[in-house]
Amino acid sequence: MQKNSIVLPSWLTNKAVFQQGVSVRVKAKAAPTATVTLEITKDPTDGRRVSKLDTDYGVIFSREYTTGSKGEFEFEIPAYQASLDTYTFTFRCMSEQIMLNDIRCGDVWIFLGSDYLSVPMKDANAPKMPLKRNVMNNLRFFSPARSGLCGEVKEYPYEPAGSIEAGEWIKVRETDRMAEVSSSAFAFAYSMSDQVNYPIGVVDLAFDDSTIINWISPEAMEDIEALKDMVYEAGLYIDQEKYDELISIDNRKKEAAKLEAELEEARKHGDFDFEKEKRLAMLKGEPAPKEETEAAEEAAAELDFPSTSKEEEAKKAADDKPLSASSASKLEFDLLPEVHYKVDKKKDDSRFIAKRFRMSTLYNTKLNPLSGMAVRGFCFSPNAGELRFERYDLYLMGLLATLASVFEPRQVYNDELMPSMLFATMHPKNVDFDNPYSVLEFNENIQAFTKILTMPSGLVSLHDMLLPDRTISFTLGTRLATIALGLHFSPKMSKSSPEVSEVEIAGNKRILKFSNLSDGLKLVEGETELRGFSICGPDRIFKPAMARILYGMCVMVWRDDIEEVEGITYGFTPIPHDAVLRNVADLPVMPFRFDRDAAFFAPDLSFAECDRLEFVGKRTPDSNFEVLDIYRTFKGNGVIATDVNTKASGAASLHIRYETDKSLYGFEPVLDYASMFAPINIYGASKIVINVFNPEQRRKRLICSGFGESEIKQQLSWQKIVIPYEGEGPISLNELKIMIEDSDRVGEIYIDSIGFV
Repeated sequence: MQKNSIVLPSWLTNKAVFQQGVSVRVKAKAAPTATVTLEITKDPTDGRRVSKLDTDYGVIFSREYTTGSKGEFEFEIPAYQASLDTYTFTFRCMSEQIMLNDIRCGDVWIFLGSDYLSVPMKDANAPKMPLKRNVMNNLRFFSPARSGLCGEVKEYPYEPAGSIEAGEWIKVRETDRMAEVSSSAFAFAYSMSDQVNYPIGVVDLAFDDSTIINWISPEAMEDIEALKDMVYEAGLYIDQEKYDELISIDNRKKEAAKLEAELEEARKHGDFDFEKEKRLAMLKGEPAPKEETEAAEEAAAELDFPSTSKEEEAKKAADDKPLSASSASKLEFDLLPEVHYKVDKKKDDSRFIAKRFRMSTLYNTKLNPLSGMAVRGFCFSPNAGELRFERYDLYLMGLLATLASVFEPRQVYNDELMPSMLFATMHPKNVDFDNPYSVLEFNENIQAFTKILTMPSGLVSLHDMLLPDRTISFTLGTRLATIALGLHFSPKMSKSSPEVSEVEIAGNKRILKFSNLSDGLKLVEGETELRGFSICGPDRIFKPAMARILYGMCVMVWRDDIEEVEGITYGFTPIPHDAVLRNVADLPVMPFRFDRDAAFFAPDLSFAECDRLEFVGKRTPDSNFEVLDIYRTFKGNGVIATDVNTKASGAASLHIRYETDKSLYGFEPVLDYASMFAPINIYGASKIVINVFNPEQRRKRLICSGFGESEIKQQLSWQKIVIPYEGEGPISLNELKIMIEDSDRVGEIYIDSIGFV
């Protein structure tokens, strides 16, 4: 008799973790019309002897099932409670037996999406902290190939895969394989298990070169018509014909890259292969090899996202320009002739679609093979490419519909067993300098979406971690664990990053109360001033505001020159480096605005506070975040420091010791950093106000570019210098050069609280 292998679900292997508290269905295959048995035994982890009369141990489950004509069978394992005990699953069919050992019952979490959830352990640094051996023993990870392509498979299939090749659960002590596991997943699992003291399993699926559309199933796309229309209008809808065309393009790209490398190597030796040159030209859609031109180089600009109808005419001329043979490495075939295809009798012209924008690829390879797996919850992190998607809530609906169709439990009769959805917000590193507020608006949309969900949900922000740091992914995992514990285990813990929940009016002041406070509010370590708030009146012009933490539980916000408060924002700048407020559980307060009405939002005026010399920003649009100098000397020589004792207000003032050049010393805030978004437009003001202290009581003058000049009085007290703006319309600053005119060669001056009125 022919022996047919028992084929089990991809998620059920040795060392697996299965979900506690719910029944678990195991759908598998064996020989047709044969009897399959499943026997589950349970043994204490500590190896103690157990009485044969103890029904909690030994064989605790035994069932048999007669397979159908195609060999399908299904077992429903009853709900078990989480414990440190060991389970063994034994499947038998005729003479075949599969025994799965070292299985545990605990909580199972799914990690999917992009950065930072996808950063592997080998590319991250864990914060220095002692790790407990007993906790490490409770952690298990299911981590297939990041891209979803296993073995010899080079292309994503159009149809869903039935299994994950080489998928297997691993333990922490398997160090070689743990190097590839998500560092966020490890931090999450460790933090969770340390608190609940039972096994935590994480299915680590996140892939840094993915977008949400990769994870949505075709069925979810069809069921949500508005989403399908949106994807179609974006030029991202893929049917079989379209997909085959994309694979053909992929193959042409690969062949072109190979030919280009061969030709480049041959040129180094003075050899020419005209047949290969012709083949390369044909692959690129050129009639014949041509010399490089400036126009060809410009046409080689990368395009990996379909152009919208508004962009088509603008790009058409550049797209039609010929490309030289040596441009292939830059081109990467992202510029190609238009592909025509039909959907529901509609016709659409679409360009090449990069893999990170191809619908359902990771659903097919990573999610569908896990069908039927019971889970506690999901963690999702977006990709910068998703800023291009309109109506992001529709994509989120598609993602949730997909997850609901794949994972169990699908019907929940006890709210405590309802799976949760945890989101990481988009990091400010993805700021779009053409649309600076897009990341903030994107995060607002996720925040609004969580409010309408019936399932438990939470949001984690990383806006307070700007500097490149190999520990960020670990921090994200720890923060996700904090809100997971709040959602499922402790009502006193935070269920999300803190958000404004209530506002009280006290004259011209507003007292803000927050949700998810845990044990209260605090400032980031090292900060002494509460920053990041701005306020507006009926004119809708936001200005930096004063703020103070009250009783550790709420924040009072005000501005003396605004009596009728219309709106408040916090951290609502493209680079929210001033957002320093968090709760005691180390979750940062989400940047917010009271409404989305049209307004002039407060620009970054951190230089005006004059109480620090550095801030975190971007030198250029493409550079990483770094610590940058706020001020620099442009004329003469000077040493700029802060003084916490001599100040007009705030935490400190600028104390400048200078040496003049032709009786002038000049300094300025550096406004040409990309993250300053100059020109800085200041609405509702026509004058600059600078507080000055002249310790030498010598005759001096202050000269301010764009505003004029004023005498600095010979008095031993702070003086407020007001100078009108010389331009027309709102104050617009590409630079703000401030000079001190002093007839003596050396001197000193204090500057504090630069304002605009």
